Amino acid sequence: MEINWFKYSVEIVEFLNEKTLEKIDYGILDLSKVKNHELRSVLVFFEELLTLELKVNYLENDTGIFRVNAAGNGYCYSEFGHVIEAGSICELKEMVLSENRIWYVFDEILAEDILKGR
Repeated sequence: MEINWFKYSVEIVEFLNEKTLEKIDYGILDLSKVKNHELRSVLVFFEELLTLELKVNYLENDTGIFRVNAAGNGYCYSEFGHVIEAGSICELKEMVLSENRIWYVFDEILAEDILKGR
């Protein structure tokens, strides 16, 4: 079945957010209520991508913040080839959010010192 991705661009953008990632992280995302089968299959595809990316972050991320790693004297946010760099975590967070990208703390313990500026 050929899916018209553009047809669901609004739903995709609405789906790709911090709340969705949190539900995936806690294992409580439920797409069974999506009645449109084609839309559900699109959202399941993005759920699987985010799940895999989150698993990689748990294994390789040193900040506890989704897609964020220390880089030299600052930090960088990397999303499938799109990189945002900043000298401080607060500046990076502002830049990421201004681009409507996901900012999600998945490990409070790792992120605590970074977010406090230590």
